[in-house]
Amino acid sequence: MKRRQFLAGASAGVITTLDWLTYFKSYGVPGGRRSLGIAEAAAAAATAPHYLIYWFQEGGWDGYSMFNPVNTPNDATGSYSGLNPSPSWSNQVYRPSGWGTAPNDLPKTAGNLNYGFLAANGASLFNDLAIVSSHQGNQFHSGGRWDYHYGKYDKYAALTNMRGPDERTVMQAFCEAYGSSYLLPHLSWHRWMADGELSLTDYPVGTGYFENLGPNWAHTIYGKTPADMRTRLQQIQSLTSNARDNRIRKFTDSLDASFLKDKNSASTQAFASAVQIHNSLVGAGSVDVDPTKMFTDAALRTAFSVTSEDESASATSVNGNPARSKESPNTNVQALMTYEMMTKGLSIGFFLESRSIRGFDSHRGRSGVLSNHGQTNQLSNMNSNLWAPLNVLVSKLKATPHPVTGKSYFDHTTIVLASEMGRMMSADAADIIAGSVTGVTTDDQKSAAIQDQDVCQHWFVSSVAFLGGTVQGNRQYGKTVWPLQKIPNGTGGTRTVGAIPMMPDGTLDPAFNSTTGAILSGKTQNPGSYISDAGHVYSTALALSGLDPDALRTAGKGRNNRPVMSFIKKV
Repeated sequence: MKRRQFLAGASAGVITTLDWLTYFKSYGVPGGRRSLGIAEAAAAAATAPHYLIYWFQEGGWDGYSMFNPVNTPNDATGSYSGLNPSPSWSNQVYRPSGWGTAPNDLPKTAGNLNYGFLAANGASLFNDLAIVSSHQGNQFHSGGRWDYHYGKYDKYAALTNMRGPDERTVMQAFCEAYGSSYLLPHLSWHRWMADGELSLTDYPVGTGYFENLGPNWAHTIYGKTPADMRTRLQQIQSLTSNARDNRIRKFTDSLDASFLKDKNSASTQAFASAVQIHNSLVGAGSVDVDPTKMFTDAALRTAFSVTSEDESASATSVNGNPARSKESPNTNVQALMTYEMMTKGLSIGFFLESRSIRGFDSHRGRSGVLSNHGQTNQLSNMNSNLWAPLNVLVSKLKATPHPVTGKSYFDHTTIVLASEMGRMMSADAADIIAGSVTGVTTDDQKSAAIQDQDVCQHWFVSSVAFLGGTVQGNRQYGKTVWPLQKIPNGTGGTRTVGAIPMMPDGTLDPAFNSTTGAILSGKTQNPGSYISDAGHVYSTALALSGLDPDALRTAGKGRNNRPVMSFIKKV
């Protein structure tokens, strides 16, 4: 393919980094004024770098012990019998085993943050954290995960629908804006169908989570294991394997900036990136990208506490479906891979997710909770899946200067911590006791049904947190209270409130009692107040990364319509 043919064929769209590398394989890297007229200097003309990381705890964390903490009794430590114990079955509250004693302490305060014991091992990050405690999740696993990818729309898009050309996940929207000049911009360690909840036949390609929305550089690339990524990089390296001679290296090092054309275009930036990657892969660049050595550095592996077992993938069967796998390593390995792919200039968008399927989905029947003297304790799971690797990653990003700006990589990064839902800590037994449940009429049947109730179900009350270079840390917005309050819904009925609504500036709605969460006598909810959801997180993550979510939606690059939580951003 001749140069003119190449450019003509690409005239309808952006020439990607991989296109350039393929061209280099056949024709070498151009370097004279009669060549393509694009110079390596375009890299310096690019905008400031941006990186986005979502760190997701799949299954539903115990938010009441995490970022939306509440202080309650743990009635699982008592002894109860009959249909009407004290406290009543409906009013009993069950907290994790060991609740109230170290390391399962009651909620604490540090600076401006009120946090539960599951967050205690993130203390070194508190000055960087902005927590939103007035937050609502989705009680449907796959729906909740989908929300955090796609945001929220006025007309909710059914998961079974074919995705429209204007839909984008938050990472696809981010990488569409910033990723055209990176080799593998968008890396994710989730798998849409991997939670085992949905039928493969009901979700053909193009429905549910769809990897290929937007231009090709925004598409989802599954990070998989270190071995898989080394293989991928070696395959890309083969594109440049015939261009190792000194003449080509000299060309790549001395491109003539005087003939730069449209230096800020996506194609030009992709060219500059391809030159850098080419240099690295053939050993001529300052960045070491030897695919065979990626993720093998002994010091990094020690820092992230990586073992060989951490690098493997696991498989799980859920709801009787065939066992599925995310084909992902443990999160400490995902974090190590994120650090290397970011600092070697290969990737900018990362979706990290706990390796195990439903690892945080800690359902438990009432009888099991009572015999255990508490709910399943998620502390060990939270530390290994989140705090231990996140602490190391943030430390490394803060200590590593970006080669162009001189600022730390952390200064250019936005990190979101979330889970698709929270966990409830009680269950209403009134219908059972009243005999309103079909087939449950005798006292023995009622007692058995009460003991069988799942008291750690999916729950909409949740929380989310942000950290990064543009986040105002040591801040907390909103508040969750217990017991939950019933307030008028505006149509003569009531609705349950697990969190006090927030005003647009992040303060609590003054119509609510800040201690009990109850609406004040004679007051109504402010029409401008709200409880945040995954759509607000989507918009805020993009805004913290320097993008305008409304402009993207208007341009057909995503449908999420929730406003930005502007109070999160550092001023």
